[in-house]
Amino acid sequence: MFPDYGAFPVWGWITLPARGERPARTVHGGVSPRSLGITEELAAALQEWSLWQERHQAGPDLWSIENAPPTTPEEWAAWNTRGRRLSERLAEETGDLVVYLWPRDGRDPDCPHCGERAR
Repeated sequence: MFPDYGAFPVWGWITLPARGERPARTVHGGVSPRSLGITEELAAALQEWSLWQERHQAGPDLWSIENAPPTTPEEWAAWNTRGRRLSERLAEETGDLVVYLWPRDGRDPDCPHCGERAR
């Protein structure tokens, strides 16, 4: 789970079928709420969580940090907590492993599957 400007914040490994001389391959990409089979409520909450980050990190035009609304460390902590809770709900609804990838350089320090942090 990771917010990325405008995309639904759930990513996964997808196997693309062979095409022509190109063999089947596994890629990392965005996953739609419909393909996950999650409730509309969770899908909306995940999208809103992602949009909050976009609005407060990059501002309304998504490119100008100078226009971003002011936020406090407490608001970012609350956003982070919401993300962790949403990742738990996502895991419950899908029955899959969910890794929350924010804000530590793409690593969840609580994830037993993510390896050691780079030094």
